[in-house]
Amino acid sequence: MAAEDDLVNHMHRVKTCERDLRDLGMLWQMIESSAAISCPLEVAPILPTLIQTRERFNDLQQRLIERMVNEQKTTLGDELMTQAQCAIDILVRNLYERTADVGFLATDDVVLEFCSGDADFQQAHRADMVHRLRDYQAKYTVYDDIVLLSPTGEVLVRMDTTETMVRSSDSIVAEALEAPAYVERFRVSDLGSGDTPDLLYAHRIASTAGASVGVLVLRFRFIDEMQRIFHSGDGQAPPEVALVLIDEAGRVIATNDEGHVPTSVTLRPVVNGQVVRTSFAGRDYLAVACASPGYQGYPGPAWRAQAMVSLLTAFRHRDGTAPVVEDILLDSPELVAINSEAQRINRDLRTAVWNGRLMASAQSDKQAHLKAVLTQVSVAGMRTRARVDTAIKDLYGISINRMQLRAEQLATLATDLMDRNLYERANDCRWWALSPALQKMLRAPDDGSETRAMNALLDHVNGLYTVYSRLIAFDNQGVIRGVSHAAEATGLVGTRVDPRWVAATQSLNHSQKYAVSDFEDTGTHAEGPTYVYLSAVHDAEDGNKPLGGMAIVFNAAREFTNMLEEILGERNGFAAFVEDASRVIASTGQATIDRSLIEVHGEHGVVAHEGTYYVCARIRARGYREFKASDGYDNRLSAVVALRLGAEEQRRVNLSDQPLANADRIDPAEAMEVAVFQVGAMRLALPASVLVEAVAKTEIVRTPNTNPAKLGLVDARSPRGNQMVPVICARQQFGVLYEPRPSDGVVLVLRSPQRPELPLMGLRVDDLLAVADIDRRTLQESPRGFQSFAPWVRGLLTMQVNTEHGKEPVLVQWMDVDWLTSLVQPAGVKADTSALSAAALVTMR
Repeated sequence: MAAEDDLVNHMHRVKTCERDLRDLGMLWQMIESSAAISCPLEVAPILPTLIQTRERFNDLQQRLIERMVNEQKTTLGDELMTQAQCAIDILVRNLYERTADVGFLATDDVVLEFCSGDADFQQAHRADMVHRLRDYQAKYTVYDDIVLLSPTGEVLVRMDTTETMVRSSDSIVAEALEAPAYVERFRVSDLGSGDTPDLLYAHRIASTAGASVGVLVLRFRFIDEMQRIFHSGDGQAPPEVALVLIDEAGRVIATNDEGHVPTSVTLRPVVNGQVVRTSFAGRDYLAVACASPGYQGYPGPAWRAQAMVSLLTAFRHRDGTAPVVEDILLDSPELVAINSEAQRINRDLRTAVWNGRLMASAQSDKQAHLKAVLTQVSVAGMRTRARVDTAIKDLYGISINRMQLRAEQLATLATDLMDRNLYERANDCRWWALSPALQKMLRAPDDGSETRAMNALLDHVNGLYTVYSRLIAFDNQGVIRGVSHAAEATGLVGTRVDPRWVAATQSLNHSQKYAVSDFEDTGTHAEGPTYVYLSAVHDAEDGNKPLGGMAIVFNAAREFTNMLEEILGERNGFAAFVEDASRVIASTGQATIDRSLIEVHGEHGVVAHEGTYYVCARIRARGYREFKASDGYDNRLSAVVALRLGAEEQRRVNLSDQPLANADRIDPAEAMEVAVFQVGAMRLALPASVLVEAVAKTEIVRTPNTNPAKLGLVDARSPRGNQMVPVICARQQFGVLYEPRPSDGVVLVLRSPQRPELPLMGLRVDDLLAVADIDRRTLQESPRGFQSFAPWVRGLLTMQVNTEHGKEPVLVQWMDVDWLTSLVQPAGVKADTSALSAAALVTMR
């Protein structure tokens, strides 16, 4: 705990709980001391229990405070880790697409023809080439410049025509000529935008004979993209959190707040994936750094994202808790253990007070002093229990808060990944429609001569972009002229596409326009419902005359499921993409998902389903860059993430949490002391005089028996020394057949009717409630016919319980002592209950 003391100073709720529990510990010491001084003989039997209870509460206090600190620290750590991991993962997925872009554009026929031409050809076609590069950038807006260079570094053409450099001295040109694939570099370059580092992608341009004819360089909009990642939707970091990208030397290369942690500073190294304490600019921070595991074989740059927050503000806005649903059994072994220990301590304390009251009843000369002490103990116990319960609820609330935050962040990440992925799909279909080779093939007569070449072209592209199940080219009449994977779809060429596709492509009058089908089945692939992206193909050589269309069939079943499964990981729950009307279009494993889990009020909530509680978050996808933001398209999808919290507690009310209220006035002539206990959902009572004591269920010695109501034997106190008596299960006798809670169970020891000084039997009940004084006139006869199905009931007792709404009346079943003792009496032995208590045989009024 000493290592966490400094953290506690920044956690207001934890400090308050620690102070309250410490004050209660002092109260217990005062009760022990005053009892030992004022009535040492009377409290001697229960004093060891009081001391043990105080010591156990002290131990529980330590565990509670440590757990509250750890929960708050873990919550903060989860928040920081999610922000850092999302940032680096989104970036690496984005850069993976860039490696594909540069390789594909380097093989573009127009680019190759331009770089292979002589100086006169290049001069004559430079304006056309600039136009084509700008056409490309208009679709792939993540780039701010595109350069074609000769093998010796001369600038052949550049999208940014304001730049006047004629020759680059950057070694990336020579590196690209030697590399088998792309080259990725982050540094200051004469191909860059100034004195700050730029992220460049380069690729060799090779002729059909394999000779190097040039180098393509794409300049990625690095700072712009990092700001979009840092401030994307609901996933952006709170203002007090610094979110930075650091290189392998620990130097900050991008930041969400220049005034907080500026670029170019070097941070102290921290271990990946752990909440660590570090310092920066003279202040202490809690920080988490995350590296990327890579994506589809692409490792990404050797960078890490780091989220960090000053210790002064780390817990300022994270000290609250979520509203606690009372009947959740959280899937947290440590929280369950703390709660169980608190219940055991409370039960042991109630047992001690219960036995003390029974002892006071049996020794009337010691009642006054002992009852006064027991009253103090009861009050202190209730106060301690209430404060511990509040602390445990805080723990539950913090844990639920953490799960809610995690679900929201994962759902936000899911929408971000989906929109970024589909952004690329909208780009691909428009760019491929500008292919001169595709235009040439669609321009040719439909005599089948171009089909093989077109299929080969589409196969080549589909092989590079495996997110598609099929690429399709069709003419103005909707007749399919070529497909990828033609061998798997024999007979598809020559058939017609969906008429809606034809109508959609014919409405596209600009190369920036695209269309998307509804999410539905299509005969062009066998992978279930999906999106089909559509673009119009126009003849660039004949005044943009319409030639037909390009349809790219997204493999939604595979790609969406992969996204969701990667996001959910090993967590217990599910993730799904759903439409506004709550139709599920993709999910992790579940064949059907109950609507209650996806129709969340607001953006998050706690939902019970089939005996299990989930924390659910539903986040609407907001688009990426111009996609779904300014291009007129919106597929109206949301991501839903549901994380399991725990099982639903069937018995929602602890009767021991509703203390029995003492009657306001009792006529001494009509006073009677009763012992009230719980079995299942029932409150039952016996005259206190028929009971010897209550003992723990762990004292039961199991014996072989075919009768489930007979549990074994228990060692009971008697004048002759301890004596073994049989134990009967009240649940079995009363027909309460559902499972008890693990903490349920205590044994009441009843006196023998013939010899009241001796124990006769044990009755295993669920819990002890109170030993209280009542007015015997509140005892009423049970309704006619009641004993036919509840033979143990002799009458009904009206009592009151203290609730948050004040005192409320409750009915307590008054048990028939004769019926109880007959369960263990030898046949033919009649109980003389008059020897037990005349009060038990009052005439029913």
